Amino acid sequence: MEKIYRNEEVLELTQGTYFIHDASVTRFDIAYQEHRLCIDVCFTSIQSKKWAETQIKLRFVNVLEYSFYWNAEHHFYYVERYKFFKTEKGFYISLDPVDENDSPSDDDGDVIISKSVEGYLL
Repeated sequence: MEKIYRNEEVLELTQGTYFIHDASVTRFDIAYQEHRLCIDVCFTSIQSKKWAETQIKLRFVNVLEYSFYWNAEHHFYYVERYKFFKTEKGFYISLDPVDENDSPSDDDGDVIISKSVEGYLL
């Protein structure tokens, strides 16, 4: 596993070469390490004529809040749209947003808010 970026650089990464949009979440790992909650989310991008399939892991470090919901009637976390940006609290991601603007909403689903984020190529 190769570390690629931290914090704001991860935002650029996920909107450039390694896309979260139209990717599938393949794994969630939640762990309490060194007195901090960390959540790893692994994404596999869809292979296309333009881009080869890629796998990246985003590690949300020092998580302040998270909320996920899923049921068997839906596909497991295909990312049709998302929000990912920095707020005053830290980094905010929603994999099931109400809209795609750069502001949190109480109606967003599948949310993680963390103080920092790291990106890895798998």
